[in-house]
Amino acid sequence: MRPLRFGAVVLLLLGSMAASLPEETVAAAGGARAEGPLRPTRVVSLGDSVPTGAQCDCSPFPVLVAADLAAPGQRVGLEQLAEDGATSDDVAATVEDDLSDFSATDVVLLEAGANDLADLADGSDPLPDEAQVDSAAAEAVATVSATVDRIVPTGARVVVLDYWAVGLDGAVADQEYTPAEQAVQDQLTDSFDDQLQAAVDAKGARVTFVGLRQVFHGDDGSLDPTPLLADDGDHPNAKGQRAIADAVLTALSSERATRSPNIR
Repeated sequence: MRPLRFGAVVLLLLGSMAASLPEETVAAAGGARAEGPLRPTRVVSLGDSVPTGAQCDCSPFPVLVAADLAAPGQRVGLEQLAEDGATSDDVAATVEDDLSDFSATDVVLLEAGANDLADLADGSDPLPDEAQVDSAAAEAVATVSATVDRIVPTGARVVVLDYWAVGLDGAVADQEYTPAEQAVQDQLTDSFDDQLQAAVDAKGARVTFVGLRQVFHGDDGSLDPTPLLADDGDHPNAKGQRAIADAVLTALSSERATRSPNIR
């Protein structure tokens, strides 16, 4: 989740990327006009290089989610405010600057925190202990939680995603990390994800938590995530982005009764 940052909002075209206007319109597949008037949905993506689709020449999960939420013929506005390398503080600042824009938004996809933590165990001597890990994770979660609290009064449904790993994973992690470093990375991921889920679950019906550890590692944690990762071992490839999108869509579909009427 840690390539160089860029400060521009980009236009994501389904299946490709191109710098352009700050907001995109994504149409559902099929092209048939739905019965009754079209009700456009606006989706905003916040976070780091996972939602931007870094290291993947593919449509990142916010594009896939926006397209799949649309009924045939429906137009869905997608604004990409995620930035490569963004921390939870960066996302908080983005929301503070653009908060008035969220009142016209149906869904906010938010994934942040890995860049707060991933370097904690890289080259550290000594490695952080359990208390330091939990404290660092708690600080990142607190910032994400406060950001969500800023968005909720706008009426948008907020979907908060955690991470399958806050650092490297799969075959690349096996090559790059010592066993002790891998243990700390696992502790960081577990602590952040568990604290984030607890914080989100306490926020009520308009905030949805999507956990990605099971998506990438399986129900029992034994699945090799390498097939879902780009060559850097840090970012999802096309299959990984699709898997994240499917997890988001499953979570939204299971809560249809509390979703915005604009989301079908």
